[in-house]
Amino acid sequence: MENVLEKLFESMPKVRILRLFMQNPEHLFTFNEITERSRIKPSTAKKELQKLLKVGLIKKRAGKIRLESKGGRYAVHSKKADFFGVNTDFDFLRELKELVVKSSVTSRQKLLRYLRGLGNVKLAVITGIFLNSDPTSRTDMLIVGDKIPKRKLDRFLIKIETELGRSIQYTLMDIDEFKYRLGMYDRFLRDIIEYPHEKLINKLGI
Repeated sequence: MENVLEKLFESMPKVRILRLFMQNPEHLFTFNEITERSRIKPSTAKKELQKLLKVGLIKKRAGKIRLESKGGRYAVHSKKADFFGVNTDFDFLRELKELVVKSSVTSRQKLLRYLRGLGNVKLAVITGIFLNSDPTSRTDMLIVGDKIPKRKLDRFLIKIETELGRSIQYTLMDIDEFKYRLGMYDRFLRDIIEYPHEKLINKLGI
């Protein structure tokens, strides 16, 4: 399913924008937010947004954004900006959302490759959004390992969130903390292990 949307909707940039809106249907985004969260060049994003506006899937409305600055004195002001959001009256919104959400789960092979790139990962468990299950799950991914570089972890999260079109909840623990909490029958860990989940890496024999 990984490239289904790209084949149906012409290009990767359009798919990223679609995922962003379909995964956050109640949210209004500024143009800068769209380019930053989708990691798309402004010129490309502008072209794809125009197409989505033309077919009526996306609506645009004027508003103001709040700006804060500290230049000697603390100041708060606002400026005009355009906001983009899902048109809830679009005829095929439900069907499109189902297709996008179902196709947005990153392939296990790609996730595993990304996780291995982090370094000393001993356990990696996915749940929540990765299984298309409970959206209110306390975490979508549990990573257990020692000395995971923050820079690599940040890059990993950016890649995953860009492909999913939404933020993920993740939990990072070192090995000692994980074993201690598991031995204490920590409720948070029990909820992860006892409810639907997948172990992509399991070097701890859990």
